[in-house]
Amino acid sequence: MHSVDRLPCGIWERIAFYSVASKETFLGPPNAICALSLLSRNIYNQISPNCNTHLYARIFHFKFDSSALERRLSPRWRTTKCLTAELIKRFRAMKRIKAMGLDVDDVWTAHLMLLENDGKNEAQLMEYAGFRLYLKTLLIHRCTSHEFMWFKNPTLDSLVIWLLWETSDRESIRLEGFRSAFREYLIGLLHSFIITGYRFSSTYGPDIYFNLPLGRDVIPENPTGCWQPPSKSEVVHYSHRLVLSAPVVAPAAILSLVVQADTFQDSANIPGSVNRLPQNRASAIAQGRSGPTAADIIDYHLNTRPPTLKRCNPVIDPCYVESLEEEELKATVQSTGGSVTHDEDWYRLVACYDPWVGDMPLRGIVYKPGTLAGRWAGRLLVAYAPFFIKGYLIETLLHNPLYWELQEHHCLSPNYPLPAGLGDQWGDDILNAWLPRGLTFSHSEDAVEAYDPTTGHTTRYETVIPGKAALYSSMSASEKLSKAWISRASDGEIADDCATSPVSPSEIGPDSDTVDDDDEYYDTMSQLSSGVSDILITGKTGEHYGEAWGHFTIYGRVRPWDGLIALLRIPSNPTQQDLGSWVFKGYVHGQNLAGRWRETSTPPNFIGYEGGFVVYKTDTSINF
Repeated sequence: MHSVDRLPCGIWERIAFYSVASKETFLGPPNAICALSLLSRNIYNQISPNCNTHLYARIFHFKFDSSALERRLSPRWRTTKCLTAELIKRFRAMKRIKAMGLDVDDVWTAHLMLLENDGKNEAQLMEYAGFRLYLKTLLIHRCTSHEFMWFKNPTLDSLVIWLLWETSDRESIRLEGFRSAFREYLIGLLHSFIITGYRFSSTYGPDIYFNLPLGRDVIPENPTGCWQPPSKSEVVHYSHRLVLSAPVVAPAAILSLVVQADTFQDSANIPGSVNRLPQNRASAIAQGRSGPTAADIIDYHLNTRPPTLKRCNPVIDPCYVESLEEEELKATVQSTGGSVTHDEDWYRLVACYDPWVGDMPLRGIVYKPGTLAGRWAGRLLVAYAPFFIKGYLIETLLHNPLYWELQEHHCLSPNYPLPAGLGDQWGDDILNAWLPRGLTFSHSEDAVEAYDPTTGHTTRYETVIPGKAALYSSMSASEKLSKAWISRASDGEIADDCATSPVSPSEIGPDSDTVDDDDEYYDTMSQLSSGVSDILITGKTGEHYGEAWGHFTIYGRVRPWDGLIALLRIPSNPTQQDLGSWVFKGYVHGQNLAGRWRETSTPPNFIGYEGGFVVYKTDTSINF
């Protein structure tokens, strides 16, 4: 036996690990191991993926992010065998991406990597695989390809638009240029998704139902209304078969379009109409004029910017990976943010793909209580009257200011929440934000009481204190939430859908030979109740912005099953009912709330006047 063959397996594992674990070799597959494998058959057997999954699991932790994996999935998804399989799958996918090959599974891989991104995943995709060029090529190719043409493959449509948003930043948009042919093509494409948004998915479950899942035995007369369901897919993720929903396309299309538009708004292209307006509110009052002032328009034009996803700096240090204990590594990486902002998006994909089925084992928090409390600013996208140019139908979107001041209120056990308002024909009253008609509200310092005339009952909802560790000002209310929001050691008490989390599937350790075998074991869940049985939203436009853009009152609700937010906006002044009542439906994605609005005069089973919107939180310290 040659002298090198006498070295213990652990020594060769360390040699192999450090041959590929450095800042210089961080990007790309661990190719240096191939040279070591050629030294002898004995060494090959010690460091091959089939014989030493522990080595490749360490390489996975060095080259990819794992904080999200620790939070979202049970130990049987994190065995060394699973991490080795995922390492191989990702680099094979990225090699095809680098070679400009189109495979829907590779697009799924890229999207799931970005949902888990804390810096490393993004670096591998962007710097090694050249993902920006790939995505741009894919966007253009789909305009000319018959097989992968736009609007024929809903899953691919949704994934591509989401990847566009997840990789968008204003600096790269500026470099592309305002008048570039690609940007004009991209804006036209995004307009198509927004103007004809009723044709595409915008919610994970039918919006005419507040209480989901419906159950297999429930077959409503009209189960979906005008709802367009997102498509389902089965992918391999960490060597497990995973059924999940394609992300609904509407929010990503709206966010991408708004960023494309506001990137080029600066002091050089402020609308000329400001010269005909009062300079500020004091001047407007002195002139007896209402509506926006020059200061209002300039503020909207220059300062209303929905935030893009933050770029994370990866921690590239093999000693860091090797020396820290697992819990320390998880806590350190998680503290930087990144993938944490995508947790709700992930849980919707894996637990909200079938509105008839409940008890999804990977279900987690789809809405973080207290999120909506605060001031919000953004844009309302309204379709403009179409016109023809040289025989072509041209449809455009107007971007109008949108400002809200919202309060969030929680119904706490043992109080019984308001029932869902019933629609005229079937389902629940989405056009009234799922609230019973005729509700009256009584606000106090720390709560709101809602009186339902149809039942004669009054329900108390505790008001959230935004930006505080304690959710409520009332000590007795805070004591009701003494249980942890997420528990991994419950005795089986079932949680509300808005506060659940996956737990370990069994007592078997993660190094068992069969614990990661889907045919032998499956995930189960066990959670504690959050204590919140319903979430009510109240709000208004705000005094300053109301003087400029109209005074509105807002009421709404959060659906526990998927975190869908429905907000009804009605004119505050009875003499301004011509402004109309609109309902806004959307999800929180990171720091943004994005979705679609529609007017409320058209029944929900018909296509009504609608469009898109996005708002982002500007301040949490509001005082009504």
